[in-house]
Amino acid sequence: MVEQDGSLDIAASVRITSCMTNTARPRQWRARLRARPRVIGAIIVAAGMLSCSFGPAQKDELLAYTHNRGALTRISTTMGPPRGRYQVQRITFTSSTGLVARGIVMQPIPDTGHLPAVLLEDGREENSAAIERLPAEFGDVIVLSLDYPPSLPMSISVSDALFHSDALRATAQRIPQIFSLGAVYLAHRGDVDTTRIAIAATSFAVPFATIAAAADTRFRNVALIYGAGDLSAVLAANLDTRPAWLRGPLAWLATRPFRSLSPERFIGAIAPRPVVMVNGIDDPQMPAQAARDLYNAAREPKTQIWLKTGHLMPTDSALIQSLVDTALARMPVLARTR
Repeated sequence: MVEQDGSLDIAASVRITSCMTNTARPRQWRARLRARPRVIGAIIVAAGMLSCSFGPAQKDELLAYTHNRGALTRISTTMGPPRGRYQVQRITFTSSTGLVARGIVMQPIPDTGHLPAVLLEDGREENSAAIERLPAEFGDVIVLSLDYPPSLPMSISVSDALFHSDALRATAQRIPQIFSLGAVYLAHRGDVDTTRIAIAATSFAVPFATIAAAADTRFRNVALIYGAGDLSAVLAANLDTRPAWLRGPLAWLATRPFRSLSPERFIGAIAPRPVVMVNGIDDPQMPAQAARDLYNAAREPKTQIWLKTGHLMPTDSALIQSLVDTALARMPVLARTR
């Protein structure tokens, strides 16, 4: 089911042209002009050779994520100042495979037990501070938000993706494991209803949340806010490379080492658990077609909501709160908390 607030009329075209017909140019100029298409052509050809995408994630691939996550072995907490009627704790937990997760957990006071729980994740710059985007009152829900691995850079350039892809991919593969360990922790708590655990992710966190939810059935509901598939199209939309037509080929090359992490490969495995996607119609940095690609790869039950909003900025607290509230309101496991 797709809910739209306004219509979409989006067309895209890419033209690549070159001309080497002026024989009157000096010889050295002609040599430079011949070399430039060869370099550009090599980029395009390499992107084409590497562009074959993986098929849908297989069962053994999903099992590998939970196996590498390991079992929960240690939990340590530090009490923070309360936030209204919610108790706040800094938390660190460790798995049997050496995975370490850090974050913040909020729970309503008094403790009534058997409450629903949500893992809330946002961008790299937010880390577990994403939990602060919640409204002052969000119901009788336990909310956990986790930090990204320290080895993940705050920003990643195209050259990083091209020349340090092995290290970045290894770090990226740990993120869904950390999210899954969060689900293990929530299920371990005595005050959580294990049949009512959900995950809500925005923007950068969406691919990793999709993988975690596909691999770990503890997540009964999934909300993906301002996320998309087709990672190369998303990257191209965020590049400022000149000439502009180089952005597509460069984005293909930069994302090829990470194609095994494409959320389209995993989102179908979430069914029959429901997925809700919330996207902005006028977001130039998250192409609408890429958002549709991810939605189309999902299986029923699924819902996509289109809002008349632009790009989601990490500092736009009001919009983030509105989007999170829109998504949480459509999660069946939270229906009885409002």
